[in-house]
Formats: sequence, structure tokens, C-alpha cells
Amino acid sequence: MNSTNSNTLYIILNYALNNNIYKLISSIEKYCFSFISLSLKYNFQLYLIYNNSYTLLFPTKVKDPTYFITSNYTEITKSISETLNNFFENVSQAEDKYNPNENSNSPNAINIILKKILLEINQKKKSRQTGEENFFLSIKANNEINDRIILINDSEDDFDIINQKYLFLLKKEKIKIDILSLNENNKNTTSKAICLYIDGFFDHVTKDKNNIEQILIQEYIPIEIKEFLKKNHGTIQNSINYNKAVTNEDMCCSECHKVIKNKEERNDININNNDSHLSFSSMNSNSSNNRINNINSNNNLKLFYLESEKNIFCNVCLKKKQH
Repeated sequence: MNSTNSNTLYIILNYALNNNIYKLISSIEKYCFSFISLSLKYNFQLYLIYNNSYTLLFPTKVKDPTYFITSNYTEITKSISETLNNFFENVSQAEDKYNPNENSNSPNAINIILKKILLEINQKKKSRQTGEENFFLSIKANNEINDRIILINDSEDDFDIINQKYLFLLKKEKIKIDILSLNENNKNTTSKAICLYIDGFFDHVTKDKNNIEQILIQEYIPIEIKEFLKKNHGTIQNSINYNKAVTNEDMCCSECHKVIKNKEERNDININNNDSHLSFSSMNSNSSNNRINNINSNNNLKLFYLESEKNIFCNVCLKKKQH
């Protein structure tokens, strides 16, 4: 499968020795296999970061992409396992020779990976604009790039070192970032803000919810549905819907109980996390205060979820609460 013509699920595991690496990788593999089996036109890339060293666990060999076409998950698992073992062996050797003076100015691994992803996305855009087609994906379908990134963080440290320029460029390309935090000691302030900014999902492991494989599959798996009914749009389109739940129920303001019709558009509901927005406001041209002050002037902003109160408010009630 030619990576320039298929959509890619990028998984980045930031590992810090707090979980069993082999169980983690196994859970991620099962999720990826489920994902590409359902979504059909996806492949995946699995990155591992450890102590600011990183590697691409899969695909790493020339023959690896053929496993997507044949759904040869056994060989994919073998390839990942081999690369994983080689990586930790090389990291151990590097740590024995570690010189902090030589490594203090080394670029951060997460930023290197995001930059590589951006370059791949640009290459895909260029390829599709010139009309190149892959034999296996030659159906005249939507030419949009629907790549997706999932950051899985095993560390107590948040992603404060992420280059905001890369986040801006990813948002510009409509690439969403989902974050799953595995460490209960991580406050996740930046992670939540990143997800809010780039329209992704945030989730974290708790004492009651700690099955990583289950979280990945239940929360992040793409569900193929018919989003548009034939009677309304003339044609039935198969598409990937990433919403955690699809419901026909209308939503209402918890204060005045004003009902907002559910149009199944994600932009109808705007998540407003005050703490996260304030910590990340420099990334957006509008500060969180300006957004609140201009609520009534923006017809697209209808309902707001305030995390601090765990409730949804309409424009009018939200503005009252700010005074």
C-alpha cells in the first residue's frame, strides 16, 4: 500500500517505565488491527519515545506495508516485536555512554515526530493534487486527508515541550490529536488544552477504568455508519464517524433548559475548559475572555460545556455566569 494515497493512523507512545511495555504494545496492536479492519482505507504508524530517544516501531522494513493489504497481522506483530527489542538494546548501549553535556541541546523527540508527520501530510497533498492514484485505492472517492494522531502518555510529565507551531499547522490541515494518559499522577493540563485546541478527544486511566485495550477500542475506534440519509441528500455515503456516541436526543441548557436541536454536527457543541484555555490561549488568535465576550455575536456557538461545573450552558446563561 502506498502511504501517500492511504489515510494514516499515527500512534505515538511516550513511555516512562510505569507500565509493562509488552502489554502496552499488545493493547495498541489490537486496537490498530481493529481500526484498520473497520476503516479499510487506513494504515498505521507506531512510534515509541523513551528518554527522548524515539523509533518507528512499524512499518520499518520495505515489505511491511504489504501486510496491510493482506491483513497479515501475525507478521506485523513479529516486525513490531523485533524492532522493539532492537530499540531497547540500542538505548541501553547509548545510556551507558550518556554524556549530559552533549545531549542538553538535542531536539525533543515528540517535536521531531510531529514534524515528520507534517512533511508526510504535505507530500500526500502534493501527490493527490497532481492526480496520482494507487491501484488498490483507485475508487473515485473523497480526496481529503483524514489522518489521525493518538498520543499515549505513560509519563507523569505532560506535553509542555510540544512546539505550538506544529499544532497550528496540524489544525490547519484538520488533523486531530487524541490523547490517552496512562499515569494517574499527571495533571494533564496541557494535554487537555491540546485536545480542545485541535478538536481531539482526551481520556485517562483511573482506578475504576484501567483496561487500556478496552479504552482504546471503545473510545477511539472508528465506527462506519451512514451519516446522511438518502431521502435528505439523494445519495447514501459511507463514512468514518469518530464521535464517541451518536444520539438523536436534543440537548438543553442546564440553567434555563433551552433546547438546541441536534444536527449531529460536532461544532454545535463547544467545549470550554477555562483552565485549559487559559494555559493554552497563546496558541489561539482569540483569548478565552474574548470568546466569552463575543458569544452572542457568533451564531455557530450554541452550547458550551463547562468542565468545572460538569454542565452545559447556552450563550445567554454562560455569559451571565461570567459576570
